[in-house]
Amino acid sequence: MDTTRLQAVVKPLLHAVLKRVHPDFFARQPTAKNTNHRSVQRLQGLLAPILTSKAATESTERRHELTHGPLEFVTRDSGIPQQTVTFAFNQQRTQSMAELQVQRTRDLLGLCKALGIEAAPEAQKEIEELFRQAGPQPACALSADAVARLRAARAREARQNYARKRELSDFRASLLAGLRKSTWSPIMGAAKAAEPKLDRGKLFFASEIKPGRYMDVVQRLESQLHELDYSRWCMLPIMVVESWKSAFSGGRTRYPGFVLLEYLEHVQILH
Repeated sequence: MDTTRLQAVVKPLLHAVLKRVHPDFFARQPTAKNTNHRSVQRLQGLLAPILTSKAATESTERRHELTHGPLEFVTRDSGIPQQTVTFAFNQQRTQSMAELQVQRTRDLLGLCKALGIEAAPEAQKEIEELFRQAGPQPACALSADAVARLRAARAREARQNYARKRELSDFRASLLAGLRKSTWSPIMGAAKAAEPKLDRGKLFFASEIKPGRYMDVVQRLESQLHELDYSRWCMLPIMVVESWKSAFSGGRTRYPGFVLLEYLEHVQILH
């Protein structure tokens, strides 16, 4: 197998894949970024027999280990809704480096197809010519149908796992949203008929608030419970911060689930 010629056609395909799934494109989506980061690392390891001579020193077990489980990518492309693509590389063990290079190249072409990427006609012809020079694949290799069934099963498993992760994430987001909007408390009835009383056990201070200010905050807060309609959210924890700017990062609160109070001359609330 002419590795130099093979690299010349594989590298542009890998570059096209990275333009769709590079983790840096998802800086504001931590889950998608982590998913793509793991899969890109595995993809580079899977293509190492083609892209680097160091792969020749790897053990057969290590090469086979990289094929366990499908790759999962969240795609990015202008004009196309974001979607998740899963693809399983062939798990068939090969006898030689040339056979492994052919197998991994076929798998890369399959991944490109799953991502909607087409190889240039010239590149496709070059790949076919290199495959012919490598000779026929061993008879013990899995049939195309068997490989397709295996990949489909792996893809279904990955989609199910991804759906379960999304459900857990959605549940957590719903729980936090409910905490922020909740108006229920077992003492609401009594609080409406009597003076509301601050639950100091639910009062917390950010690290930038000096301890010497604690009592001042407590006293001013207790004097304004009626104005703040405390009986409606008395079951929620309170976080006192130096400023709104210090309480947010990237447009998101650093203290989800807390009622935020800014340390000013007059106490303010942000949910």
